[in-house]
Parts: sequence; structure tokens; C-alpha cells
Amino acid sequence: MESFAETIRLMRVARAMLELSQEELAELAGVGRQTIVRIEAGGKGVAFDAVDRVRAALEKEGVIFLPSTSDHGPGIARRKSSSAN
Repeated sequence: MESFAETIRLMRVARAMLELSQEELAELAGVGRQTIVRIEAGGKGVAFDAVDRVRAALEKEGVIFLPSTSDHGPGIARRKSSSAN
């Protein structure tokens, strides 16, 4: 499991990869836009539950959070759509 700070950094990149606005991600996660703003600013004062909800929303949209290994740090990928073979 990656650290909270690493997860926070990856969430902004994941939103950009999905081409979602802060408003769209907030709606998908069931949180306010200001929560997304605070998460992307470093996560200070944001409940862990809110971060989990945003991460779950990103994962539902196809983001995969990749753990760090001995060769590289943590990252993200996009799940292939089931129609692409």
C-alpha cells in the first residue's frame, strides 16, 4: 500500500488522464468540488473517507493504481476497455 501522500499525488494525474474536470470527479465520488481542490493541493484537512471515495470513483472509471517496486515508484495505468481486443 502506498503512502497517503503518494496516493494524493497520483489522484490528480489520474483525473487528468481521464480528462475529468474537478466538478465531474466530485460528482462521481459523491463529494464537493472543494474536496477535490483540497486533495489536489496536498490533502490537508481532508478526511481519509473522502480520499477513499475519490480513489474508488477513479478506479470505477478505469484507473489502476500501481504499487511501487524495487525498480520504480508508484504509478497509474488505464484499464483497457472490454471492447478493445
